[in-house]
Parts: sequence; C-alpha cells; structure tokens
Amino acid sequence: MVIVKLQGGLGNQMFQYAVAKSLAKNSMLLIDTSFLSKNKFTNDYFTARDLALTIFNNIKLIKCNKLLGYLVKRSILPRTKYIHQTENNEWIAFRQTEWTITYLDGYFQDENYFKKIRSQLLQDFRFQDVSEANKGLKFKIMPDRSSVGIHVRRGDYLLPAANSFHGLLPKSYYDAAVEKLEQLISNPHFYVFSDDPDWCRLHFQSSKHLFTIVSSTNSKSWEDMYLMSICKHNIIANSSYSWWAAWLNQNVDKIIIAPKNWLATTETNIVPKEWIKI
Repeated sequence: MVIVKLQGGLGNQMFQYAVAKSLAKNSMLLIDTSFLSKNKFTNDYFTARDLALTIFNNIKLIKCNKLLGYLVKRSILPRTKYIHQTENNEWIAFRQTEWTITYLDGYFQDENYFKKIRSQLLQDFRFQDVSEANKGLKFKIMPDRSSVGIHVRRGDYLLPAANSFHGLLPKSYYDAAVEKLEQLISNPHFYVFSDDPDWCRLHFQSSKHLFTIVSSTNSKSWEDMYLMSICKHNIIANSSYSWWAAWLNQNVDKIIIAPKNWLATTETNIVPKEWIKI
C-alpha cells in the first residue's frame, strides 16, 4: 500500500499521484488530503488549494483515514516507511518494496519516478470535455499544425515569498523562446495562456508573430492545461501546471521549451532531457 500526501495545486498533485501510482504498482493507493483540509486560508506566503484530481474521471481516489496516516508516519505499524522530500526536490532512490506500507510526503518533480508508466498516466489524466466557452478554441487549436501553447505564470508568483523561491520569468525568456520556435517550425501561431491576460496583451504584440491571447472567465481551472496539451508545441513557465500540459502533449514531433532556471536559487532536474532549456 502507498499513501501520498497531496499538497499544492493541480500540477503538484499530479506529480504526487504519478509517483505514488508508479510505486504502488498493483497494490492499493490512498491519498491523504489532511494538509489541504487544514490549510484553507491564502496569505502572502501561502496559496490555499483544494483537492484537484477529481477532474480526472479515470482516477479512483480513495482517502486515507487520519489514524492510518498517523501510524504510518510515526512508523508505529510494522514494515512501514515514511519518506519525506524537502522543498529542494532532492532525488529519492526508492528501494524495491521491502515495506508493506509507504507514506510519501513531497513534490517528486522528476519524470524519472514515473516515466515507465506513461501510457497508464495518459489514461488516468484524461480530461473531461471543455466548457462551451472554450469549445471553439479547442476546435481551432486541434487542426492547427503550427500551434504553440505559451504559458505565462504571474499571479501568486508576484508575491515576495513566492518570487524569492520560484522567481518570475522575464519577458526576455519568452522572446528568446518565440525566436527559437520560429527557427524550428514554419509560421508558428502562439496561443498565450496566463493568469494575467492583461499583461500578456500589453507585452505580446508583434507584426512579425501571430499571437492569440487566451482568456475566459467561464473557464474551469484545468481547461488551460488541457488546451495547452493539444497544441503541437509548448513554451512553458516554471510552473508544474504548464509542465504537465507539455508532458501530456502527445504530438510525436513536439518541441518543448522550458526555463533553464526553474527555481530562483535551487537546482532541480524537473525539465526532461528532450526539452530545450533557455
């Protein structure tokens, strides 16, 4: 049995589920939502999140009860293991199942934990259909052979605490990524997804490039991730949200551009080796 603590937004919860699914194999997987339940208030240092994995109909979510979670974390039960990963996202070398129950506490942002079960995860992370507000955009993107999804994460990254940890990508990163894509594909059409569309409208204007700023107040929280995933190529932010959009992109010839410096001060191996780093 594997129990995984869920924390963070949709992208982070997908990382946590993916590593737990890979480790659990055919045994039971339980989710611990106690952190999400206890931390319901947003402030300058923390953004409250809800259980987000319920958007995936192919995932059967079974919650861990408080007593079992406590006993495993304290290693009171026999053959149990509590694995904690710090915010540095250091690599955890999982030994083959010598424990009956494992509790995972971390972000585990590295595809090497779960790359071997990619086909399973592509099934588990199948999205529902988009809202009526986005169906027109969906059917515009799907046949567009030159579509490039750009993700601009601002929002909470503008807060001092988040900025000091994550860092805010400069416009120069996106300029360099756009120029790189233009060298690699013909007539790219850039679809820009952001939590700050007004900033994007101001900064993504060009007579040379075709930009479509995507913004819909009627969108559900996951719809931008889905729409980015059906673009042929992606330019992502230093955000697990757009990381997963790119990873779920099933275009065999996809080109993914990601920031070289993912965190402000900490090195991380979150970017797959096939992706281009700028």
